Amino acid sequence: MTNSQLRRLWVVLIGLIFAAVIIIGRLFAFQVVQGDEWAQRAGDEFYVVAQPDRGTIYDRNGAVLAANGADYQVSVSPNLVDEPIELSTALASILQKPQYEVLAALQADTPYLMLAGRVAPEVADLIIDLPYDGVQVDPLPRRFYPQGELMCHELGYVDFDGNGGSGLEGYYQTELAGEAASATVNISPLTVQESVIAREGADLVLTIDRTVQYVVEQYLARGLQQYGAESGTIIVMDPRTGAILAMANLPCYEPYTFFDVQDEGLLLNPAVSKQYEPGSVMKLVTMASALDSGVVTPQSTYYDAGVLEVGGHRTVNWDRSAPGTVDMTTLLARSLNVGAATLATWMGADTFYDYYQRFYFGRPTGIDLMAEAAGTMPLPGSELWTESFLATNAYGQGLAVTPLQMIAAASALANNGYLMQPYLVQEIRGANGTYVHEPTVLSHPISEEAAHQVTAMAVTAVAREVYEAQVEGYTVAGKTGTAQIAENGIYLPDDTIASFIGWLPADAPEIIVLIKLDRPTSSPWGSQTAAPLFAELANELVVLLNIPPDSVRLQSDVLAVRSQ
Repeated sequence: MTNSQLRRLWVVLIGLIFAAVIIIGRLFAFQVVQGDEWAQRAGDEFYVVAQPDRGTIYDRNGAVLAANGADYQVSVSPNLVDEPIELSTALASILQKPQYEVLAALQADTPYLMLAGRVAPEVADLIIDLPYDGVQVDPLPRRFYPQGELMCHELGYVDFDGNGGSGLEGYYQTELAGEAASATVNISPLTVQESVIAREGADLVLTIDRTVQYVVEQYLARGLQQYGAESGTIIVMDPRTGAILAMANLPCYEPYTFFDVQDEGLLLNPAVSKQYEPGSVMKLVTMASALDSGVVTPQSTYYDAGVLEVGGHRTVNWDRSAPGTVDMTTLLARSLNVGAATLATWMGADTFYDYYQRFYFGRPTGIDLMAEAAGTMPLPGSELWTESFLATNAYGQGLAVTPLQMIAAASALANNGYLMQPYLVQEIRGANGTYVHEPTVLSHPISEEAAHQVTAMAVTAVAREVYEAQVEGYTVAGKTGTAQIAENGIYLPDDTIASFIGWLPADAPEIIVLIKLDRPTSSPWGSQTAAPLFAELANELVVLLNIPPDSVRLQSDVLAVRSQ
């Protein structure tokens, strides 16, 4: 071994010895000299919480309907403020507070003081840009609705604690909110550090198209103004699947500022949470039940004397007519109360209410919206039921439904007798994959034959009596409704709920629409208010939803058959 090699060996050896001495010395100091101190610090634990981001809500085409934003909290550390007078002047202007009040806060004998609990982002930006020390601006999570009031009742709102208060935000709270993760973390370097990872909130993709929803809301607003109604609802649904294509209620509110709503009842979705007596649209269900039960056929007749007494209650026709011998199609077309009550008595209470329950009256549909009402339908044997209800229920008085229940029941007539469960969420996209909604059959209340028979009658009813609801190029099936409003057990003589339910194309329906106007003043009748509004809206919907006219569709069907 040469001298140079020997020298290098000694250098390395001395370095290793020096490093070993330092390590041993540090271990001795850590375990012996500072042992008690570290033993105490090893017991120091911190509770750590990781908060997830709330999921985003999209329309069917990916437009954002609800997302995450922030408000800001403004606080001050008085001992860090060098120029209290100048700073108080600037803050008073931005926060819209008295200057003396802000100055008092900046000169307070306290290490920390909150100046504003929540301010908007633009206010926070102005404060951040101030050239002064001592002010702190911290973000606070806040739900943001970029479409404003659009779909207010369907989306709902989120409170300042992150809880959904109504609509989809409330119903899907668990999925949207995700799950916070927490752990007790020890700061000792000898302890294995645990990762704290939250489960992020899932995203929702709706069945609703933002553009279709906007158009429906605009037509509802126009209808309220044109017919002098105080409020109203429009629902557009695909009867084949139960998918809600639009759901509009007015008056509405701004979900972002839900706390400014004076009347808390405005936060409820009238389409699913508020009940009403539907009136003559219920004759569709009565006729379907009578046909399916075999009590009548489309060719059956009865004698209408203009009055029928059941359980001490005298039923008369809306126009006080006594048309004599009437067939089933004319009964529906002329919307004869006596005829509907006659069908109910022919079926008998047991059969009549059995069918009504099959149509899901008196119980919720299970739609994925918060606070769905079940409706009110007293049954024979209950203390609330009287024999007269058998007659009045047949033409939509004496029982209460939600607009959603009514359109869902009518959709069974348009869908070969199958009643589909209404829904708004098509997909839930979470960390573990995507859940896609599959259409669900709630019941099969009537046969396909009975559904087609009622649809044919409803087509004739529109063609004969409700020309206002006709849509050029399309065969429409539908029924009007005009119901008196009951308050404190008394029907008001001048206040009504005017409605219309229609579906098209009648032989192969792609949409069913319910229009409900509360207390119209231009006319009390559904035929003169809700029906023409239906026609105007449907003319636009067939374009937006790409529904071809009957002639085009039928010609395509013929060509498809010939090519096979």
